[in-house]
Amino acid sequence: MKRYETIFISHPDLSEEDHAEIERKLRSTIASLKGEIIKLEDWGAKKLGYEIRKNSRGRYYLLDYLAAPALVREVERNLRLNDQVLKFQTVKVSDRVSPEVARNWKEAAQAEKGGAASERPSPPEEQMKQEQEKAEPEGGEGK
Repeated sequence: MKRYETIFISHPDLSEEDHAEIERKLRSTIASLKGEIIKLEDWGAKKLGYEIRKNSRGRYYLLDYLAAPALVREVERNLRLNDQVLKFQTVKVSDRVSPEVARNWKEAAQAEKGGAASERPSPPEEQMKQEQEKAEPEGGEGK
C-alpha cells in the first residue's frame, strides 16, 4: 500500500449533515476497498484564491490515507461525481508503507487531534530510511 493525501474543497453553504455525508461516503469507500484512513481533517471555510463555479469561499478538507492505486481512482471518481465538491487534488506521499509505520502515523494523528493543532505530522527520517531499506530487498514487485 502507498500513502496518499487528497485535499478537497466543498461548497461553503452546505449543512453539517451534508458535510458529514461526504465524510461518511469517503470513509465507506476507503474501507470497502481495503484502504486505511490515517486522518480526515476539516480545515474549515476559507476564501479561495480564485472563483470556482461562482464561489469565492470553500470548505477545505485533508484526507490522509493508505491505499492501492485502484482505490485512489475510486475516491477521485466519487469526488468528481459529487456536485457539492468544488475541487480536489491527490498527491502520493510515499511508496510501500509498512504496517508498523502506518500505525505510528495513525497514533500521531490521533494524538494531534486530541491536542492543539500544529503542523502536519510526518514520520521521522529514520522511519523513512527503515521503510525504504525494507522495500529494497523485496524483489519481484515492479513499480
